Amino acid sequence: MTQQNALILGWLCFFSLSAMAQSTFVPLHNWAYRTIDRIEIKSGRINDFVHTSVKPYLRVDAVSVAESPDEMVGIDFRSQDRFNQFYIYKDNNEWTDWGLVKSKKPFLKYFYPYHADLVHIKDYSDFLLKINPVLHTELGVEANQKGLRYENTRGIELRGMVSERLGFYALLTENQSGFPNYVQEKNRNEEAVLGEGRYKDFVSRVGDSLFVRGVDYFGARGYVTFQPMERVRVQFGHDKNFIGDGIRSLILSDNSNSYLFLKLQTQVWKLQYQNLFMELTHQYRHDKDSLLTKKYAAMHHLSINLTKWLNVGVSETVVFSRSNGFELQYLNPIIFYRAIEYHLGSPDNVLLAADWKANFLKRYSLYGQFVLDEFSFGEISKGWWANKLALQTGLKIVNTFGINNLDSQIEYNMAMPYTYTHNDAQANYTHYNQSLAHPLGANFREILVSNNYRFKRYANIKWNLLYAQQGADIDSTNWGSNIFLDNTTHEQDYDNHLLQGDKTNTFLSDLTFSYMWKHNFWFDINYRYRHSRSDQSLILPMDTHYIGGGLRWNIHRKEYLF
Repeated sequence: MTQQNALILGWLCFFSLSAMAQSTFVPLHNWAYRTIDRIEIKSGRINDFVHTSVKPYLRVDAVSVAESPDEMVGIDFRSQDRFNQFYIYKDNNEWTDWGLVKSKKPFLKYFYPYHADLVHIKDYSDFLLKINPVLHTELGVEANQKGLRYENTRGIELRGMVSERLGFYALLTENQSGFPNYVQEKNRNEEAVLGEGRYKDFVSRVGDSLFVRGVDYFGARGYVTFQPMERVRVQFGHDKNFIGDGIRSLILSDNSNSYLFLKLQTQVWKLQYQNLFMELTHQYRHDKDSLLTKKYAAMHHLSINLTKWLNVGVSETVVFSRSNGFELQYLNPIIFYRAIEYHLGSPDNVLLAADWKANFLKRYSLYGQFVLDEFSFGEISKGWWANKLALQTGLKIVNTFGINNLDSQIEYNMAMPYTYTHNDAQANYTHYNQSLAHPLGANFREILVSNNYRFKRYANIKWNLLYAQQGADIDSTNWGSNIFLDNTTHEQDYDNHLLQGDKTNTFLSDLTFSYMWKHNFWFDINYRYRHSRSDQSLILPMDTHYIGGGLRWNIHRKEYLF
């Protein structure tokens, strides 16, 4: 055992000695996140239980937010909101008696004793175990393309507590997927399944005449949680994290595969301080079996509720590679990483960032992010290649145009050329051949609009619109979009600008109808149109017309918005 691993293990043992009652986390993209946004915006004030820029949320905190409207005066909380409220209660019933309403007719007397749990085993305060199946099947066709497109996911999800001191969660899935062509192309270019990582080529046994060639991959997430003291929570495991209030995150998103991490989350007064120590994977070939090269990252994020309606956060992230393991100096939870990196000889990639959110008029939430990679004020007007930054601004609207249960979100994102890159390619802001932030990497700008309309309790329509521009590389050049290259290969020192290179324009419209038959059992119908063309490429414009449908059980539907 290395010194670094021994130290981390020692931290975990120390923290677990006095652990209190534990909560696992609400999976990202769960229905609860939209509900919590609606509650907070309609209340007109920043929530006291969760800092929404730091995801995922603890289940116990999600329940606290769901219960808060019952104590608010003047909040416009209607029947659909009540339905969403009780959805959170059912999904997190270990934290509220409201969710422990027994099923009227359990399946075979023993299964589904409660609406959200196939298996629910509780031994007073000593042990809790919940087991649920995971299923996603979808079939679709793509215009002018041979073979059916498909998703085939089977798995199991389990979570629980031991003696109210240790929380645990695990999700295991086996997957075969035949994606639309534009998704296949991105997977081939990155040699990774978007959001998952390694894969094997898969050929349907039914034959190529019916199904397109696809990929076979295994998904695994799992972690433990404990609370050594009242205001400090600890999570250790293999999963994803998200920073920000947007559809995208320019700081840390769930775009890449899961990773091993240790997370410390401290919440006092109006402050939330999070430390995240990560073990990442450098670039690799998906068709070669060998030990993958590791790299590491550390992040700390401070969030503060400045007023009842304004939240501001600041963060610092360092990505680095070491032959002997984690850099011990970055384990300090309260020091500035840039100062450490400087005294180590400036070998690592440090990013500074800020995020903000302002709720107003009980209808709107204005949010944004700013990422500073490198910058020189003396070179500001010269197009210096190392002036690297990214910007996000967005607006959430509740009951758009006065239509109840129609929520909208409009968001603008941009990243200058070479942002997220470093002179050492192993220190680039990537993991498992994918970006840790935005799926487009760098040298892009985009406008993304998302509309959700819950017109019935169990029925929802979601319509995503995307327009993006990116300056792509030409032949073997490096114009700043490819964040896997080291930035010493940049084409020129000066006269650099946004969208330089081969400008590619992409428009995407994604419309999904979803119906929840039983709790977390969904039927989906999806239509997707995508058009992409470049100014200089000899390749013909790429058009995608996709229509498909399927069912989901205890899993969210992936959206391929790029």
